[in-house]
Amino acid sequence: MSNSRILIVEDEEKLLEHLSSTFQNEEFSVFTCSKLRDLEDILDLPAKKFDVIVLDRLLHGRDAATMVPQLKASLPDTKVMILSAINTPSEKAALLNSGADDYLAKPFDSDELLARVRVLIRRSSPGFTVGNLTLDVVNRTVRINDRELPLTNKEFLLLKTLGQTPGKIFSKAALYEHVWEMSPEVESNVVETTVNKLRRRLEELEASTHIRNSRNLGYWIEE
Repeated sequence: MSNSRILIVEDEEKLLEHLSSTFQNEEFSVFTCSKLRDLEDILDLPAKKFDVIVLDRLLHGRDAATMVPQLKASLPDTKVMILSAINTPSEKAALLNSGADDYLAKPFDSDELLARVRVLIRRSSPGFTVGNLTLDVVNRTVRINDRELPLTNKEFLLLKTLGQTPGKIFSKAALYEHVWEMSPEVESNVVETTVNKLRRRLEELEASTHIRNSRNLGYWIEE
């Protein structure tokens, strides 16, 4: 992870110093700011590039979560980690669905934050790892505990879509569009059928990764 570029946006001075020191000690290139206005100015810079932005949920009373869609649009290859004193399932779901890549509640352990940031950076590479499952986008392979998992094209695309952002919920309509490039109005059980087949394949190789679903929400992947 050496030379990875991280931007820390935090308005608590002592916490900002602590985070900056923590990441510098791990050989990250660290950049900091404490106001949303400063973050907006950074987005206007032509040479801006960060691997991860660690973003405090509230900055001087302003809701930083409103910046997430703009951040993802301006920096599509940058991962966004939210730090928040609000720790409820609905809060986490709302932020992940808005485009954030991960969420960590305050107070937090620095080692856990470092581990989560490293995971986000690995996901920026041509593939990702979730639990004991590794997906290689370039070679279109999936391995579980070093055993290759043969998948059909749609199974691979489904796993790739869900696995790139663990915990993020995809509606059935969204999967129709992302994976099958079909109109969500089309009557089909192709999503359910493919998910069930993929679940069986993951179970056969004892994957620690699981596909979950809720009838009223959609599908997501978790360890």
